[in-house]
Amino acid sequence: MANLGISHTHVNQYGSVPAKKPVTTRHRIQTAIHVTFFTAAFLFVVALVCGVVG
Repeated sequence: MANLGISHTHVNQYGSVPAKKPVTTRHRIQTAIHVTFFTAAFLFVVALVCGVVG
């Protein structure tokens, strides 16, 4: 393992697996917005390629 200046005992202090936080309403809304934007951008690019737009 590369020497990153942190001892193994120091790294293990924080635990090897981070604790999972419960999903909040804000997180769900942000995820929905991101999915919507990504889908809209993808459909726009498909429309450009197919010649529907432009």
